[in-house]
Amino acid sequence: MMLPVVILCGGLSTRLQSLTEHTPKSMIDLLGEPFIDHQLSLLQENEVKEVILCTGKFGEQIQNYVQDGKKWELSVQYSNDGNHLLGTGGALQKACSILPDEFIVINGDSYLDINYNDVLKKYISMGNPLLMTIFPVVDMYEYKNVYIKNKTIILYDKSGNHPKLNYIDYGLTFMKKRLLQDLKVGSIFDFSVIYSKAISQNITSYYESPKIFHEIGSYEGLKETIEYIGR
Repeated sequence: MMLPVVILCGGLSTRLQSLTEHTPKSMIDLLGEPFIDHQLSLLQENEVKEVILCTGKFGEQIQNYVQDGKKWELSVQYSNDGNHLLGTGGALQKACSILPDEFIVINGDSYLDINYNDVLKKYISMGNPLLMTIFPVVDMYEYKNVYIKNKTIILYDKSGNHPKLNYIDYGLTFMKKRLLQDLKVGSIFDFSVIYSKAISQNITSYYESPKIFHEIGSYEGLKETIEYIGR
């Protein structure tokens, strides 16, 4: 059975300010439906049954639209940062009381059209408490944030400045809840803290995606995602 999915959709969307001044990214219109409709439909196709939405500013708009998730044959729960945004890692930690022992994490602006069962099989077979999905980057000018050597994740660098970075985080993470146990509830931190902690303990696996990801975090990404979904 597919693991539950946590969607981190509480960011401020500063790069899309003209579209998100009064609405969250998840509710941006994309081919006549809010973006989150496309996300949840994709999860349904991948046999997901349970979803937790970590929301923030304008989170009530997401909750009013998605409700209990029955439209997508999903069971949906909510965790809201309120007016005090906690970052992607802090938002996940805040939801700890409703998180299952194992789950998948994706970003609220990502459309990840790959086979989740393939990733799940790799996660189970490797046996580590965290699996990061990655995509290779060969253009020296493209943004990268992961360094892999000898089939091992050596470094996660969100700044993208390390000279040896050769992959990008795909935005699809399989993990165990126990990785959050030493992180203080209510603190503000990025999900990269969780990555770095797991990498330093050598308890991280990876799955190399055969397909590029799609995102709506920028105007360029939004245009490309509309073209991809509407093709």
